[in-house]
Amino acid sequence: MDRAESDRAGSKVTLWLDPVCPFSWNTARWLRAVAEETGMSVDWQLMSLAVLNAGRELPPKQQARMRDSQQAGRLMAAIAREKGEAGWADAYFAFGERYIDRAEPLDDSLVAHVLTAVGARAPIAAAVSDGSLDELVRRGHQAAQDALGETGGSPILQIDGHAFFGPVLTALPDADRAIGLFDAVATLAAVPQFAQLQRPRAAA
Repeated sequence: MDRAESDRAGSKVTLWLDPVCPFSWNTARWLRAVAEETGMSVDWQLMSLAVLNAGRELPPKQQARMRDSQQAGRLMAAIAREKGEAGWADAYFAFGERYIDRAEPLDDSLVAHVLTAVGARAPIAAAVSDGSLDELVRRGHQAAQDALGETGGSPILQIDGHAFFGPVLTALPDADRAIGLFDAVATLAAVPQFAQLQRPRAAA
């Protein structure tokens, strides 16, 4: 095992995300691929764009997305309560394949698909309208904000105690670049003076 492999294996990696965020979907799939390739473990945590944008005036399309954020957050919180972190992470990937990749609506059919994918109990389907779960979602969201140290959207990645918003990925990176991207991000995260790096989202 070389130095880079050793550093990856020993890294403490946490990703907070909102299930309905398409950029987070790219980041999550990239991070899962790196973990599968390297044996690195990822702590998957829930945050909420609905909580982040509460009280803001938003265009109708974004309002609809925030309603989905609230409902998906409740669903994932309920699954996490029954199945633990691994269960909700599996539920998230089953959800994203339909909701983001196939643009399916968040309806009873999608909820049933997610529950079947992780073997969760059928009564959890009612979670999307269960306001008592909002506090669990808010706590997860606040943990993400506390880790970042300021207000930030989804995703928030923390590597060995260094957190930042992003990385924002417009698509899933090529397999031969996925690990290199993680190493680059980890290197930047470890430099306390580093604050921001950005380029147009249309960049190839």
